Amino acid sequence: MDFSKLAVTETRRNPTRTVVGIVTCALAAMIVVLLRVVPEGYNVGVALPERTFSGGDILIFPAQAPLSSSETNMLIWRNWHGSDWQSHLLYYFPDAATKGYLAEEACAGWRGMIPRDIIQQIANIPNVKRVSAYRSLPCVITTDHGTTLAFLRGFDLEGHPIEPHLTQDADKYPPFAQGDLPEVVVPNRGRPFSNLKIGDAVSITVPKPIVYRSGSPAGFVPQLAVDWNGAQQYSFAVSQKYAIQVGEEVDLEAPRDSGGPPPTIPVYWERQELLVPMKVFEKILKELGSVPATYGSGDFDLDFPTYQIAVTVDRSAKLRETTRLIREALGSDYGVYPVAEARGYQTSHVVMPPDMHSVYSSLIIGFASVVVAGNIYITIAQQKRKLGLLRVVGATSGNIIQYILTLVAYVSAAGTFFGIVAGNLLYLITLIGSDLTFREWLIQALGDCGKIMGLSIGLSLAIGFGIAWWASRLSCAEVLSRE
Repeated sequence: MDFSKLAVTETRRNPTRTVVGIVTCALAAMIVVLLRVVPEGYNVGVALPERTFSGGDILIFPAQAPLSSSETNMLIWRNWHGSDWQSHLLYYFPDAATKGYLAEEACAGWRGMIPRDIIQQIANIPNVKRVSAYRSLPCVITTDHGTTLAFLRGFDLEGHPIEPHLTQDADKYPPFAQGDLPEVVVPNRGRPFSNLKIGDAVSITVPKPIVYRSGSPAGFVPQLAVDWNGAQQYSFAVSQKYAIQVGEEVDLEAPRDSGGPPPTIPVYWERQELLVPMKVFEKILKELGSVPATYGSGDFDLDFPTYQIAVTVDRSAKLRETTRLIREALGSDYGVYPVAEARGYQTSHVVMPPDMHSVYSSLIIGFASVVVAGNIYITIAQQKRKLGLLRVVGATSGNIIQYILTLVAYVSAAGTFFGIVAGNLLYLITLIGSDLTFREWLIQALGDCGKIMGLSIGLSLAIGFGIAWWASRLSCAEVLSRE
């Protein structure tokens, strides 16, 4: 007698519990597959406005250590002694100004980073396309419409293109075109910027930056400060205006239609940065006497301190792995974040932290395996008479174990297979918005299939073996006498 075939026939005769087991395994497999929408990164368009404005896909700060369940080092809170003009830290981590940031006790903490050192440490990491330093100074801008404080920033044109965020036609009004005056790109929001027009002249007062060294638990580190007594005034012409839209919110003041969705209004990055080419910014610093040839090699791009470094990657699908490698290369004295993760997009695009994926996958598959084994146990417990009859016709303990384990394996394998197929078909949608190749998706899908199928069937058989062992110890006389 073929006990495996008999077990498959039995599952079809008891469709209710079989369907429950198959559906449970299918849902568990789908959840595990869909825990990662993109295997290691984000869709190409995620957080693109922030990536454009911050200068790259990954940001490196000299503080704000990332938290990880695999982290074993002790972190402490430190007060943040920086300034808003130094970086975009407060945009991504607004609590740093009041609560401080996390760091190891022996770390140097918030200080100026030397770009050359960072570039050397991450030079051999794959998927790194370019590295750029954030350059900015506080300034006072004076126009015919008023005076206000702002930030003068040297903008790197080789990053993500800013043209989609310009308010005027870039072909007609190219940013940073050479005219009679140095040209500046200004924000489109806030006073006095909203009243400025293309071609308007503005006066910008820039303080003298001072590079000095301060003590820290890790030794003396570079810092930047400004001296308004050494400030100089420069004239610029407005060449373009920009608006960085980072989302939408419900317009609470707008009238609403009874049957339609509530109206929304765009949300913009409210940071008043005046953008000039990096060469113009460097020229201003040299005129202010802030780029001495004796500092490092005298190369402004590589040796002048900065508080934010942006890394642009070749492929977004490899972003998480690239971030991990950069963190390992730089050590715990740096905060390294994908822009999308720092901005808070991880709740809708990366469902499961990578270091917890295996744990949660095992728990989910384990729960499904318990449900399958429980259903089989109930079936066997209600069919003790059948076990007795099998014993009468010559079934051994091994045959009974084979019969029950086949029941468990059939339900587990069928449900898991359907769930993997359905999950990966949904997972295939990621190819539309990602630079993930079909070959990479296929390898990832097949890998998930092998892991999930093996884990599901293995756990189900492990639990089912206990049931099979119990059933195999029942004698036919005992079973039939009770029936």
